[in-house]
This record gives sequence, C-alpha cells and structure tokens, in this order.
Amino acid sequence: MLLMLDAGNSRLKWGAWEQGRWQCRQAVDYGELQSLQATWRRLAPSWAGVSCVASPEVRNSLAELLQASCRDVFWLEAQAELSGLHNAYHQAGQLGSDRYALLYACHCLGWAPCVVASAGTALTVDALAADGRFLGGMIAPGLDLLRTALGRGTAGLSSLRGAWEAFPKSTGDAVETGILTMLAGSLEAMVHRLQAREDEPVGVVLTGGNAHELAPCLPFNCRVVDDLVLEGLLWVARNHRVPGA
Repeated sequence: MLLMLDAGNSRLKWGAWEQGRWQCRQAVDYGELQSLQATWRRLAPSWAGVSCVASPEVRNSLAELLQASCRDVFWLEAQAELSGLHNAYHQAGQLGSDRYALLYACHCLGWAPCVVASAGTALTVDALAADGRFLGGMIAPGLDLLRTALGRGTAGLSSLRGAWEAFPKSTGDAVETGILTMLAGSLEAMVHRLQAREDEPVGVVLTGGNAHELAPCLPFNCRVVDDLVLEGLLWVARNHRVPGA
C-alpha cells in the first residue's frame, strides 16, 4: 500500500494506491488531521509521497502522523530536471511542489505541449512545452478568494450569488460571470503564448476544487482531471522504482 498526500492551501487530499488502482481518495480539513491516524495505521503503507505547500504547522503535524504509520516518507521538492521534465525557474526549488507534481504528471502522461492549471484557493497556470520544458507560469487569486474580495470591497454584493451567463441580466450573475471570465482569460492568454512557440496544438489540463466550475467557461475544450497532484506523486514513485507503484 502506498500513500499520496497533497497538502494544499486549504485542505489535505490523500489517496491510497495498491494493486494498480486507487483504493480510496479523500479530502479533509486541517482541523481533522488527527482523525486520519487510525486509518493510516490500519493501511500500514510502505511508502508515502507528499506534496506540501501548507503552513509549517501542518507540515509538522503530517510528519508526526506519517512517522507513526509509514516506513518511508518522500517529501517532493522541485528540481531542475527529473526524467525529462526541465524546470526553467531561476531557482528551481522555489517552484511549489504541487505545481511541480502537476507538470510531472502531464509530462509522464505525454500531454505536452499543454497549459496545466489548478483552480483552487489560488489559480495557477503553467506552460509545458513539447520538449518537456516548464517555461513558467502565473499565480492569481482563485474563485472563492475573488468572491470574498469583491464582497468585502463593495456594498451590497457579499450576499449575492449567481451563475455564469453570456449576457448577465442580474447583479449576482454579473459578479459570477465577471470572476469566471477573468480566470478563464488567464488560461486563454497562456494558451496563446504557448501556441505561438509550438508547432503542434496546445492542450489544456485543468484540476483543482473549482475546475468543474471553470471548465464550461473556457473558450476551448480542456481535460479536467481530479486529484492530478496525487497522480504526479504516483509517477514520482514510479520514477523512484518504489515497489507497488
């Protein structure tokens, strides 16, 4: 049994892999981490791969839980190169491990050239060239952060909720459409930039908690993949020849 952990800004997503498939995948708030202790001890994983961009306190709590349940723990950090994925960041280790895992999954799955985006607490939009080079990317506030900011900064909008419409005819719809269009525009801009340097069509890969809300608002087709960070960690395990991966 192998464990994959994606400790993001807002919550922990984790999955257990055995016999060539995911046996379970769950998401928990950080206030509920201790509830995982008994489950992980029962699973008795031989190896755990962790991507953590959460606070040092969360990282310490995860380390304690894993020490009590797992024999071998691997904390993913971005590198300059990993089996054909080249990281163009000026300081390779500054790239978040979650974005690195997304890029590595897309690289290993043969989806490049592509724009890979994660729509969560923040929206990350990264460009992966056909030759395996991560060219760079953008970070912007995510859907819920934009909703909160607009509600706090304007009178009368905090309680309004709407839906995306091509031509919004209510204030709630206007707010929702404006926010989703801003986020979609970030992806569209990166697709155009990457397409200008590539000789083949650029794909779009979308993941994250708000992916299914954002995908219908994009002006192009995209591949929506749940828990892609966990998939990236699984490919890292395979690269390290971890038994059972």
